[in-house]
Amino acid sequence: MDPNELYAVFDLETNGFRGASAVSASSIIFTADGRIVDIFNRFYYPEERPSRRTETVHGLTLGRIGFFRGEALYPRHFLEDVQSLAAFWTSWDLRGIVVHNLTFDLSFLPRPLAKERKWWCSMRGLTDFCRLPPSSRSYGEFKWPRLAEAVRTARERLTPTAPLSEIEKSMVPPLSHYGLSDCFELYGLAVRVFNGLPEKPVFRSSTAPMTPPRREVYEIEPPREDDFVTERLLYSSRLAEAAGIPERRKSPLLLWDQGEIP
Repeated sequence: MDPNELYAVFDLETNGFRGASAVSASSIIFTADGRIVDIFNRFYYPEERPSRRTETVHGLTLGRIGFFRGEALYPRHFLEDVQSLAAFWTSWDLRGIVVHNLTFDLSFLPRPLAKERKWWCSMRGLTDFCRLPPSSRSYGEFKWPRLAEAVRTARERLTPTAPLSEIEKSMVPPLSHYGLSDCFELYGLAVRVFNGLPEKPVFRSSTAPMTPPRREVYEIEPPREDDFVTERLLYSSRLAEAAGIPERRKSPLLLWDQGEIP
């Protein structure tokens, strides 16, 4: 694998399962040898009423979303802004995009956008590598690994590249269900696999049935900062610094977050 080839990782946090809205979209572009070159990280209000159940998972309440967005110039809803994500990927000559649960994440993307790109699902692609005991919901000899399980196995068995090792030393522990943090963990997993098991990633065209979210009227809470928000802002800044994002492109939520499209 050419160390200079470009790839991306991608993660969504959502307001539920299929037919719900995405409330954050994150992506990191990097070279096969582990150098981070660009970052996308945006937050959106759901089109339907917020799901209190999913808020307890990812913590993205309306007030927190409002604070993360700040004076954002991009649209309030993900599907109104999805072409910005497409433009972000198109601006780089990507060989493929890694998603940990591909079928789920692609079900929130318009089919044409998904079909234009090559994808690899690290969850299914690393099932045999992780070899985790099957559960009652398994569909084969081994269960599909969660992202944290795949990352842990890869760190135990695969050697990081020098650029990856350097940036990981600079980072704080991961923040569960924070899209940017999940993307960083997935980036580290992908770089280890690309360089230690290059036969594993097979990038193919892929789509998943998409159900557009329903439009509902609800009251937007005022922006609210708390320890949850502060922790994620600090994580974003730490990643920007560790990745060497140029100072003029930094903001509290990183590159591309405030509608900055070259």
